[in-house]
Amino acid sequence: MGANRSRWVIGLITALGLVAVALFLRTRGPANEVGVVRRLPDGSTLELRQVAFTNGFQYHHQTGNRLQRLIGPIMPAFVRNRFFSSGSGSFGFGNDGNANLFAITVNRGGVINSSLARLRVFDEQGNFYDASWGANTLGFPGEVAQGWQIRAFPRRSKTVGLRFLAPTADGGWTNAAEFVVRNPACADYPQWTPEPWPSTKSDGNLAVTLGEFQSGGRMSGNRGRGDEQTAPRKTRVAFDFTEADRPANGSWRIQKLTISDVTGNRWSPYLDFVDQDLDWATNGTVEFFGALWPGEDAWKLEAECVRTAGFSADELWEAPPIQLPAFGQLTDLTNNWRHDGIAIRLIALASPNTDHSGSFKWVAKWWGEDKNKVYSLALKLGPELKSHRLSVVQAVDQDGREIEIVQHGNQDYVEQAVFLKPRPESRGLKLTFALQRSRFVRFLARPQFVKDNGASNPVKNGIR
Repeated sequence: MGANRSRWVIGLITALGLVAVALFLRTRGPANEVGVVRRLPDGSTLELRQVAFTNGFQYHHQTGNRLQRLIGPIMPAFVRNRFFSSGSGSFGFGNDGNANLFAITVNRGGVINSSLARLRVFDEQGNFYDASWGANTLGFPGEVAQGWQIRAFPRRSKTVGLRFLAPTADGGWTNAAEFVVRNPACADYPQWTPEPWPSTKSDGNLAVTLGEFQSGGRMSGNRGRGDEQTAPRKTRVAFDFTEADRPANGSWRIQKLTISDVTGNRWSPYLDFVDQDLDWATNGTVEFFGALWPGEDAWKLEAECVRTAGFSADELWEAPPIQLPAFGQLTDLTNNWRHDGIAIRLIALASPNTDHSGSFKWVAKWWGEDKNKVYSLALKLGPELKSHRLSVVQAVDQDGREIEIVQHGNQDYVEQAVFLKPRPESRGLKLTFALQRSRFVRFLARPQFVKDNGASNPVKNGIR
């Protein structure tokens, strides 16, 4: 009986192994290296496990190699427990309304330390784009899975290259591995005709001038370290504001910048208004990670502009004073205000490391530094935003001392959160909000492509 059982198991494993090999070979072929495994310098291996082109993405990871994952679930329990690992986990990417490319890599064996930190995509013409700095990560004994979101990539060629980079000890970067896959968005696209710049567009009495559009320079500060081949690249856009024919650069800023091309790429960098790190905006200047590629004749720049000073009285609301809750506590709030058809309601103020309830458990949760010092205020606008923006104009404590506004999160949605870091002696806070209608302008332009030393290619006013 035992011998028959063993022969049955061996036969089943052999048959399934042949099926797995056939499936593996079927998915391979020219220009499709999904499933291919590369050996890295540290002795570990990197597998490109999956590539998906979709709106939003959910990934469930099962540990083990391809054969183990295929036949493990149907093996008898005594075989599965002895020969097959059982680790699993999941992560997901939200749906931003645009089709994105997602890549899953698995690093196994050797020195497992999740050192891969950047992803650069490239096409058959040698165009490249810094697509991702960091990835969603699941760690298991001897195995690390990472999910990379590619929000823009060259779509005109038949293939897309994926180049994964790791940091070096001297602060630079090294190309760890690369793969080539079929381009799921390949097609014969037209070209947009760029408008010359500088150019000016208006919304009401606000005139916005596109005065600078550059791509290809190094990232600023330590973020730009590395040799010429591997250094992270950026795109820089600068606008000037005029309100009622008067200079207004100190009273307006770019709240949101949406970049798109004729092939279907469309995305908005996550602009940081406090720390100039990866993607940031200060007044009319915006810098974001990733140099645009020259294969497109023109890019569409859609800028949302908001006022930062000079508000009218009806746009401002000074909320009643709020007592800071004790550590570990949350204070429910009922303060509300209505302006221009939009209601603003303060939901709750939570002390550091204290969760809100419902969806605010995630919306109003602080994930950054100083977790023991940051309070979170949950608030809700409704019934919809109507192209309006809410901002915090001022935050002070009971003695009028300024309170640091660490971040105003989730501003594109009706459920928002304001993260504040009061002084140690603060016992309460007073907030002044502004609710305004945003202004919108659109440009169709080609960037000036620059090199490390600031020199540019022969492009004048954005026209080749």
